[in-house]
Amino acid sequence: VAHELARSTENALSALEALRGKEVPDKVSGLLNSLRSEMQSVHKRIRVLDPLSVSGRQRKETFNMVTLIDDILGGHEAQFLRHHVKLELSKSASSIRIKAVKGMMVQILENLISNSLYWLALRYEHEIDFIPHISIRIDTNPLKIIYEDNGRGIAKENRENVFRAFFSLKEKTKRRGLGLFIARECAEYHGGTLVLDEHVNNDTGRLHRFVLELPDEVVIS
Repeated sequence: VAHELARSTENALSALEALRGKEVPDKVSGLLNSLRSEMQSVHKRIRVLDPLSVSGRQRKETFNMVTLIDDILGGHEAQFLRHHVKLELSKSASSIRIKAVKGMMVQILENLISNSLYWLALRYEHEIDFIPHISIRIDTNPLKIIYEDNGRGIAKENRENVFRAFFSLKEKTKRRGLGLFIARECAEYHGGTLVLDEHVNNDTGRLHRFVLELPDEVVIS
């Protein structure tokens, strides 16, 4: 399904590109540019989600972790814009090749982003002048991905509870309580760890920082 959707969005983007530069009313030109941007975001999301298929979640392959993160974030570009999220990405290298199950890496990062968007939206609704923010830092030696947002945060007493199956702090209609449980299992499958850091945010007095660490064995030098 992902493959067919990717092909369809590629065709749609080609058709939209063919209209670039054509003489059309300004209003139509603006709508075409908006549609082109939305289709590009959808296309990126589909390309990233393809490894989440059953086979994709079971097969180790060699890939650039930095590129994967760029692709995942690119797929959420429209969402970040819609929710007024300021994104900050810093990386110590432009290429970090690892051998891992790409679908599992996608699952970890997609879960963190999904949770952020939920809690950032809630805080944005209730606080005037609040600017939603997500920061991601990629470090090497060892390979670490430090993920942090400025949402409501997590109480210190729930530092480990959030990784328990079926534990959730979301409203009943939104809760499933499996995302972080599965994300940690994906990290541990590779001999790594996913933790909620002990660092307390001065603004909220709560925890906001997740750290994914992968062992040297998965890094291809």
